[in-house]
Amino acid sequence: MVVLIYSCYAKYIRKDEMVKLGGYGFLIVLTKSMEPTIQEKELIIIKEEKIYDLEEIVTYVDIYGNLVTHRIVQIDEYSFIAKGDGNEISDCNTNIKNIQGKVIFHSKILGIFILYYLKFIIIIYFVVLLGVCFKNKLEKEISHENKEK
Repeated sequence: MVVLIYSCYAKYIRKDEMVKLGGYGFLIVLTKSMEPTIQEKELIIIKEEKIYDLEEIVTYVDIYGNLVTHRIVQIDEYSFIAKGDGNEISDCNTNIKNIQGKVIFHSKILGIFILYYLKFIIIIYFVVLLGVCFKNKLEKEISHENKEK
């Protein structure tokens, strides 16, 4: 519950590009640009680092504000160029500060589990939670009205 509340706070109040806990972030890959290394719908775990190296797979914020996970193909002190393993063309030159972290783990099974099963459970949880809160509020109002009479 605490993780869920923190995630909502970071994403919607602080407007973080990506929610991270202890320097780790969790994402689901939505495209085939990194195939065959990382497939569409895989869960990836990224970890913030101080230094990133050539050939590492990183997640970064592109010029449009999108999160992109590609391999670093060129790097210097202030910028880098990345490219998806399945892409013909490299990405634009990007500031190294835009890197959110490097990929340290990926799993197709966990990605599908989260996309289809866990998402459903979270939605059910929120619906039940809202129902309980609404019920408690109604009970308090009815109790308050009965005390006034």
